[in-house]
Amino acid sequence: MTIALAIEYIPRRMKDLSIADYYVRFRHFIIQAGEVVEIDSYNQFYILVDEVSEISILSDFGVYDLSDPNTNEQCYEHQGSITLQNYSPGPASIRFIQVIPKN
Repeated sequence: MTIALAIEYIPRRMKDLSIADYYVRFRHFIIQAGEVVEIDSYNQFYILVDEVSEISILSDFGVYDLSDPNTNEQCYEHQGSITLQNYSPGPASIRFIQVIPKN
């Protein structure tokens, strides 16, 4: 998903969930080789805006892992407990748009 598509998608998605007010943050993670990053995002959404290889994203919403031949669908929207894992031999970059509903 591109940034432009995500920016278009987010208002519709929030309207579908009856969320009228929310914050949007751009998040750019640099993950070292072999590193695992845990994100708690139970009341937030992370929208992946890059197509990344050699990185696995596992969340309560689904999986994004281009290197896994058993994954038949890639999930670009993540929420809940999110785990990022870098399989590459060097640092990897991954960008999200974080959507935080206002209470």
